[in-house]
Amino acid sequence: MVSVQTIATIVVKAFKIVLNLVILVLYRTGYNGEFLGVGGTWNLNEEKNPDAEIVASGVIVGYLIYTLVQIVTFLFGTTEHKRALSEIVMNFVGVFLWIAVGAVALHYWGGYQGEHQFQFVFAEKQVGLAVGALCVIQGAVYLLDTALSVMHFTKEM
Repeated sequence: MVSVQTIATIVVKAFKIVLNLVILVLYRTGYNGEFLGVGGTWNLNEEKNPDAEIVASGVIVGYLIYTLVQIVTFLFGTTEHKRALSEIVMNFVGVFLWIAVGAVALHYWGGYQGEHQFQFVFAEKQVGLAVGALCVIQGAVYLLDTALSVMHFTKEM
């Protein structure tokens, strides 16, 4: 019989995939159909920091692939993966990476000033703040998944 923890883990992982896809679409097309990014620095040309973008892209795409692989292993129905410490470590690291990407996005887009200096509401600013907030929420979901992974790990031992 399937445990409540296993069902909760599958539901959490499905939510992580949906949230990750929403973040990815907003990240890639949030600037009126163009690349939005997370920013990372302010300069005269409002160019985004490539280092911040590389890390953000790696976290968003990398954890999407990782979570898809994890949910496929859960759907195969074996219990071998529940004893793996790698899931706990990946989820734990994911908490900090998602929160860091979200914090950079919130910092950049919170102080973003568009072309029209006296206009305070910009569509790209709102989408950028949404991406940052969703990344922080994703970090909290990864914390929940870490707790569920620890429960699986200790139960199986």
